[in-house]
Amino acid sequence: MKLKLVKVKIYPPVFFLLLFLLLSISNGYAQSAKEDDCNQKKYVSVDVPKTYERIIAKGYESLEMFDYLGNYYYKVNELEKSKTYFDMLFKKYHISKISQSSIEIYKKIIEIEKSKKYLTAAD
Repeated sequence: MKLKLVKVKIYPPVFFLLLFLLLSISNGYAQSAKEDDCNQKKYVSVDVPKTYERIIAKGYESLEMFDYLGNYYYKVNELEKSKTYFDMLFKKYHISKISQSSIEIYKKIIEIEKSKKYLTAAD
């Protein structure tokens, strides 16, 4: 029993139309974006203080980094770390380049340290 070969005539416009539809449908299902539920925007979370600390550890330093870290740790009530970064700031940069708010915060930290020493000496 011999099989008969049937010649199918393919019309190029119909073939390309079907091919285009098939590929566009499959590509549409392959792409999906993950978004925030509330705002429908994409987010990347960065921990700025930790990033600045890693950059400083590698040897790249700037006035803005020391200023930011000193103020940040003061706001989260980690006075030892804040004083460390303010010490680095005041050692490396002239006082005229440092913001007035950072100077005031540094003075407050020094006063707090002195009062802690006075209280421990009194006990």
